[in-house]
Amino acid sequence: MAINLAAKFAPKTSELLYTERKTQLVTNNDYDFDGVDTVKIYTLTDPTIGNYDPSGSANRYGNPTEVEDTLQTFTLSRDRAWTKTIDKSNMQDSMKVRSAAKYLAQATRNVLAPEIDTYIIAAICTAAAVYNRDDIVADAATTAVNAYTNFTDIVADIIDNDGPSEGLIALATPQYVAKLKQSSLYDSSDIGLKDRKAGVVGVVDGVKIVKVPSSRFPASTDLVITHPMVTVSPEKLIDTSVHTDPQGISGTLIEYRHRYDAFIDINKINAVGVHKTA
Repeated sequence: MAINLAAKFAPKTSELLYTERKTQLVTNNDYDFDGVDTVKIYTLTDPTIGNYDPSGSANRYGNPTEVEDTLQTFTLSRDRAWTKTIDKSNMQDSMKVRSAAKYLAQATRNVLAPEIDTYIIAAICTAAAVYNRDDIVADAATTAVNAYTNFTDIVADIIDNDGPSEGLIALATPQYVAKLKQSSLYDSSDIGLKDRKAGVVGVVDGVKIVKVPSSRFPASTDLVITHPMVTVSPEKLIDTSVHTDPQGISGTLIEYRHRYDAFIDINKINAVGVHKTA
């Protein structure tokens, strides 16, 4: 005789593991994209300094020339979207675990957060490669021996190239942080609650360290040191729509749209340093 055992479903969902966004500490919104998708930024060219000529009959300061400039153009290109439905019968017959609001929150955590982090870090690393900011130290696997010295050498190079000595942030893989922790100079004792909530896990050489899943880094990259002034990261549109019983659907239609981008101010590229493992 067959034995049929009962089954019971819990009235809640088991959510996937997720990690919050990690790049918000290393970006800025200094430029206003309101009403446009493109912002152009002028940089005035420095003069060439020379000697004053006290015996000259004219132009004792040198030959005057008009102030020149360079121009950077930031055009927002990322326009991302998704849509899902929750049929009424599926909602009713799955103990009502399907909630539009909860699903929106889940998708933001599990899909948008890693995508935006990955995009921003890739933008920084791409610019770093163009301007040789990923060649400050030799490409090599990170070990307990070189993790600290590579870190401090990159910081020293940033400062030596007129980069800021304060406000630097390091994005590091868990593996890199693990090697750093083997140094007695790693400090995690004096981190405020605000920094901890933002993901800061320690301080080395005055630089706050944010641990980021390695899947959000480009291949063969485990450390990015930068400053918030370098990367402009506008989020122009975050649009969520929940439609109840729209035409053709008995239930809920969820629509999501997110416009964002990341732009590197090349005038500040010397405030970036990247370590590659190969």
